[in-house]
Amino acid sequence: MRSATTIRRAALVAAAMASIGLINAPSASANWSSYISSWTDGEESRRWEDQGTYSQVQFRDCFAQNAGSSNQKVTLTERVDISFSPDKVLDSKTFSNCFKGSSYWSNGEWTDVPSGTNTLYFRADKIGQGGSCCLLFVSEVYVDTSKAD
Repeated sequence: MRSATTIRRAALVAAAMASIGLINAPSASANWSSYISSWTDGEESRRWEDQGTYSQVQFRDCFAQNAGSSNQKVTLTERVDISFSPDKVLDSKTFSNCFKGSSYWSNGEWTDVPSGTNTLYFRADKIGQGGSCCLLFVSEVYVDTSKAD
């Protein structure tokens, strides 16, 4: 039979471990920034966890190599990563403003994100005229998961 002291120590260790887990738990806000180099049709962003119903993706300073001047654009879809099933495809957005120069941004907002905790990502479905012709370069990518920002 265990002593009361041993049981108390075990309880303290368990409580300490639980508090460390709370300190290191990821926050609900999953904002992040990055860049894109040499993407072609079908490339996917990293995944992030979101607990809201809103997501925003912004690109700054874009270039579509091998696309003509009239085809400097990219069409993105945001997706919900669903384990062991096809991913849920949300609306598509076409970004063209960021191709005008280094100080121009393109902005896509998704308000059709399912409620609850989701793992999201975006995919470049069509760069330039599409058909894997072109390579996408973006100097700055920003993902914002909070409409309040």
